[in-house]
Amino acid sequence: MASLFPYFAQGKVIKGFGRGSKELGIPTANFPDTVVDQLPEAFEAGIYYGWASIDGEAVHRMVMSVGWNPFYHNSKKTM
Repeated sequence: MASLFPYFAQGKVIKGFGRGSKELGIPTANFPDTVVDQLPEAFEAGIYYGWASIDGEAVHRMVMSVGWNPFYHNSKKTM
C-alpha cells in the first residue's frame, strides 16, 4: 500500500465557524467542503503538521486538524 504522506491539498481559504482566533488566540484558515471531500478514504482524522502558503507568499509551519472536532460537536469533517 502506498503511503498517503506527504499529502498536498490546495483550495480557497474560506470563513470558518469564527472560533479559532477568538478561542485559540491564533489566526486560522479553513478549506471548503470541496477540498475536504477529496481526502483519500484512508486519511484518518487527527492533528497533522506541515507547511502552508497563502496566495503564494512565504511558507509557514502549520498544524492542521482534520476531522469532526468533537469538542464542538461538529457533524461534518473539516480541515
